[in-house]
Amino acid sequence: MNLTQTTDVHIIGQGSIGALISVNAQHQGYHVQHYVKARTYTESAGTKSASTGNANQPTPVTVQYLDQQTYSLPPGIVLNDHSRLTGVIIIPVKAYQVAQVLAELKGRVAPEATIVLLHNGMGSIELANTLFEDHVIIAATTTLAGFKRDKVVTHTAWGETQLGIVSHHTLCPHQAIIDDVLPGVTWHDDIYPALYTKLAINCVINPLTAILNVPNGDLSASHLHDDMHAIIHEVVEAARMVHVELTPSDLFATVLKVIHDTRDNFSSMQQDIAHGRKTEIEHINGYIVNVGRRFELEMTRNETLLEQVLAMEEPANLTVDQL
Repeated sequence: MNLTQTTDVHIIGQGSIGALISVNAQHQGYHVQHYVKARTYTESAGTKSASTGNANQPTPVTVQYLDQQTYSLPPGIVLNDHSRLTGVIIIPVKAYQVAQVLAELKGRVAPEATIVLLHNGMGSIELANTLFEDHVIIAATTTLAGFKRDKVVTHTAWGETQLGIVSHHTLCPHQAIIDDVLPGVTWHDDIYPALYTKLAINCVINPLTAILNVPNGDLSASHLHDDMHAIIHEVVEAARMVHVELTPSDLFATVLKVIHDTRDNFSSMQQDIAHGRKTEIEHINGYIVNVGRRFELEMTRNETLLEQVLAMEEPANLTVDQL
């Protein structure tokens, strides 16, 4: 890649995944721009918004990569009525933030731009296609990993990315850029089996680790296997209703492998509960429950997990992750 390349890569938010993608994109010679909520500036820089030209800029986000190198992210800006995004727009935010992000992007995305949905859970594809019916929309799932504390993102794994077009288009004009900036890319003609596989993994690991308050590896205990089978069975049934065929035994083996490979990690949902933050449960197990209701299927185990995690959230003290 020519290091003078200036093709735009737009990243919504400055969370851990977006930060890691940003650094990689910069290394590939792309111009990267982050977008943040106006309140992010206000909370970081005092009572004046950075968009007013206040000299007291917010503390920049830094990224500590696996190679022990430290990088600074470009400053985030706020979307406004003059914004017009071209190139590749990557949306690696919390699942409950996606609808608001898509609404704010409406009317600000150039016709030739490509939108990449990169988040946990399901439910945003339909909305994206409704709001951006003429655009190329990509759905992706990645095992790229890191965690963010204060203004520091720590890189923990490179991972791989699976993705595919979920709009009516057959070709992506920005495929080469996406191949450059996302790790270990594999393109699929049908991305839905990969999305439902990732959903099954999340449906098991996220709520169980949150409820039990344990690292991922503790879920390998044999007394939890029946429960895991029940969760996976319901995911398989939900997938079948939308013509996605998954094999329960293969899915169970995949979940066990992820538990083993990430045994020392704490899931994002466990961390959200531990820190009094809103979780993505409604877009993970809640999505399976909603599919069940639509097709009049009982999703008893996923519904119980949904109710348990929602009860653990503390509405009076709940915080929502900033973009």
